[in-house]
Amino acid sequence: MEKENNYLEFEKYLLNELTTDELSVFDKRLEEDTAFATDFALYKEVNTTLSSRFSNYQEENKLRNTLEDLGTIHIKTKTTKTVEKQKEVKIFSLKKYSKYLVAASLILFGSLLWMNSNQSVNYSDFSNHDSIELVVRGDNNEGLLKAQKAFNSKDFATAQKEFEVILKEDGTKIELQLYLGITLLEQNKFELADSILSRISKGDSVYKNKATWYLALSKLKQKDHKALKNILKTLPKEADDYAKAQKILDKL
Repeated sequence: MEKENNYLEFEKYLLNELTTDELSVFDKRLEEDTAFATDFALYKEVNTTLSSRFSNYQEENKLRNTLEDLGTIHIKTKTTKTVEKQKEVKIFSLKKYSKYLVAASLILFGSLLWMNSNQSVNYSDFSNHDSIELVVRGDNNEGLLKAQKAFNSKDFATAQKEFEVILKEDGTKIELQLYLGITLLEQNKFELADSILSRISKGDSVYKNKATWYLALSKLKQKDHKALKNILKTLPKEADDYAKAQKILDKL
């Protein structure tokens, strides 16, 4: 019950509905009661977040209508005036405070919404690699053929070994470096993958934007959303993966 009362106080404070005396008590409690101050900070943050997020959701009215039913709840408080008098039941409506209860109830819902929003951004949704074609018809390059076949069949361990053999002989082929980075990423060898992808993304080759995209996907797979967001913002509009990058950013 104390939590609910705190929520009412928080909402009245944000709406400037506290009296001068109540405001003085409220401010003093913020200074002296750490738990109260923490709850208030969370309440303000969630309220602000929800105000922004719900503006684009058609479900807002449905949710509010459901929560508004809380306003029909009545609390019965028994009071005894004297030993001789019969106990009375005092009933008062909470309709006046329904909007406060809605806001307080949204704390839990908002937290779940926030977590689900982030969880809906999954690496597997964006890791559908295009098939590669490294060998021209009639070409007898056995190493490239093995690497190509392994990569396209998602045998990334084998593909990695084949790419490493080829690049050991000629390490100048940026395209193969990119594919090697992807095979490492798929095997969760993040340090090596990020090193290769980062180097390519900082270069001037035609694979620069693709390497930036996969470097971002590496951060997504590692659940490093801060780095993910920063990298995606560097992807130019002309990049093939720009639209997908914006889709991820919209969910962060």
